[in-house]
Amino acid sequence: MIQLYKPNSKNGGCAFSFRFGTSGKFKEPCLYVNAIMQHSWNEKTKNGSFSENVKNPEKTAIIKLNEFEVGGIINAIENYCEYKAFHSHETNKTAISFKPYVKSDGSKAFSFSITKNSALKFGIGIEPGEAYAIREFCKMILQKLYETRTNAQTQNRSDD
Repeated sequence: MIQLYKPNSKNGGCAFSFRFGTSGKFKEPCLYVNAIMQHSWNEKTKNGSFSENVKNPEKTAIIKLNEFEVGGIINAIENYCEYKAFHSHETNKTAISFKPYVKSDGSKAFSFSITKNSALKFGIGIEPGEAYAIREFCKMILQKLYETRTNAQTQNRSDD
């Protein structure tokens, strides 16, 4: 799992985690992304806290990315371009954006945002080293997915 905590003194930060999961009837590997809004800021210690918001659905977002969405993030990182996706389930609508930006010092970075029902917005800046780690994690998930499918296909052939 990759965890990124980006609190700020304005109490507007977010924490994102990227974790390996499984889904569906065949328990195929997938990527889950969790986002949590910052709860508080301690000016004395210069630390932000997120844990108080973990179970608050108005302060959290969880998305599951399929293999093509994972590939879109890998492509965005490798080619310093934007990737967007949209999820819709019943009344829930979620917009996902992973895009490049240039920081005030001129260095390149990315921003990742999740917007739930046009109202709840979660966003985080991603530094180049963090983007590289996310890319490698995404590649590992795709590798495990394809291994799972290959093993299932091989098993099905041997059952015939």
